[in-house]
This record gives sequence, C-alpha cells and structure tokens, in this order.
Amino acid sequence: MAQYFTEVGAGERYDQYRPKTHQAVVQKMQQHLKGRHFERVVDVACGTGDSTVPLLAIGEEVIGIDSSDEMLAIAQNRGLSVRKADYTDLPQQGRFDLISTCMAFHWFNGLRAVASYKAASNPGAFWLIYNFAFAGHTTSEAFNHWLREEYFKRYPSPPRNRFEDMTLADDEELSVIANESGWLPVEFTLESLIGYLSTQSNIGEAARKGRTLDAIASDLCKELSGIDITGAFKYAYSYEILEYVAINKRLL
Repeated sequence: MAQYFTEVGAGERYDQYRPKTHQAVVQKMQQHLKGRHFERVVDVACGTGDSTVPLLAIGEEVIGIDSSDEMLAIAQNRGLSVRKADYTDLPQQGRFDLISTCMAFHWFNGLRAVASYKAASNPGAFWLIYNFAFAGHTTSEAFNHWLREEYFKRYPSPPRNRFEDMTLADDEELSVIANESGWLPVEFTLESLIGYLSTQSNIGEAARKGRTLDAIASDLCKELSGIDITGAFKYAYSYEILEYVAINKRLL
C-alpha cells in the first residue's frame, strides 16, 4: 500500500489545516477508562503530535512514533517525546499499558498490526483506535452536493483497509470495551477549507499522479468561491476501545 503524508510540506500543511479535535474525542474515550492513569503510553503514527498531546493527561511516560521526519520535527518542536518508527517497529519500543492510534490503522496491514500491538502490550493493556472523516456541511446543500458529486468523484479515496472488516472483536485475546461514532462542528474559511482538503489522501493521490497542489488548489478555489460555506461543517469521528488479555494470563 502506498505511503501517504510523507512528502515534503505534508507536515506543515497537516499542522496548519487539520482540525484540532483530538482532545474532545480522547475525553469521550476517557469515560470508558474509569479515570485510569497509565504508566507507559505510545501514540502510533503520531504525526505532528495533535493526537499525542491529549495522552499526556492520562500517561506517566508518553511517546509518539511516526515514519515522517517532517512531522516528527514539528512534534519535537512542541516538546513531545517522539521517535522515528512505524507500527511494525512497535515491539522494539518496549511494552505499554495504552496504545493509541488516530487516523492510521486503516493504512496498516491488519494482521501485522495486531501482532505488533500484542507484542508491545502489557497484559490488560488498552488500545484506543479512532478516526476522523469530513462529513460535509451542516446546512449548505450546495456544498454537500459539490462534495458528493464533484469532489469525491474527481478525487476518490485511495484504497485502504476498512476498519469495520478487521473484526478485531472476534480475536479471543481482545475484548471490546466501547465503540461510538458521532460528529463535531468545525468551521473553515475558504482558504483553510482548501488547505484542509490538500491534507487528504484523496488530493495526495492526485498529486502522486502528476497534478501539482497549486493547480488543484486553484481549481478548488474557483469551484468553491460561489458556494456559501458560512457556518459549521461536520467532522465525524468513530472510535473503538479494546483491552488485550493474553490467553496464558486468562488461564492462570
């Protein structure tokens, strides 16, 4: 599977234009953790650190790992403890009581990821796996029509693993503690909306095939300048919390 978000400039765009909604979703997940504080926590595919920051409140030692040098540099400048590694390197980072992954598990090889997470988990460790998705405007039907009929058809999502198809709940060593979905309101100006869209893998795939980001942004600006985007957009979220209990521990 192609690797996205590692090209030059991706980290800066990600940091500038991605909505900072991670804290809100982590707080929703915390209600299922019953106030627990974790000794060792790792944020897999931490990117620029937006998903790492909320973990500082629930972890004694919190580290992030990612494969993008540019994103790691931004995270380091924020004072976060991060290392260059991908999900297959997770067991080499030690064992953890909480493993969190935002907007990345669907890019992984599911079987390899589960094996890697298990190898890096202390018995009873929790896994937080959550995602965001752009779900259109709350009131502008004109924008939503453009999004469905023009944007997604011209810039389809590249292939990825469907988290729903991974059936982690069927794994006898994993117990589903909670799952939920919903949406959060976010607002964009025309500039920040185009900037946000430029961070999506949809646009990244088009850029891989030869179109420049400037040309894509120019086209988007022309199309969207006549559409009223005032008010809130829907930034959808979904999460699943799993607990890992090794079989040999269950039998003791």
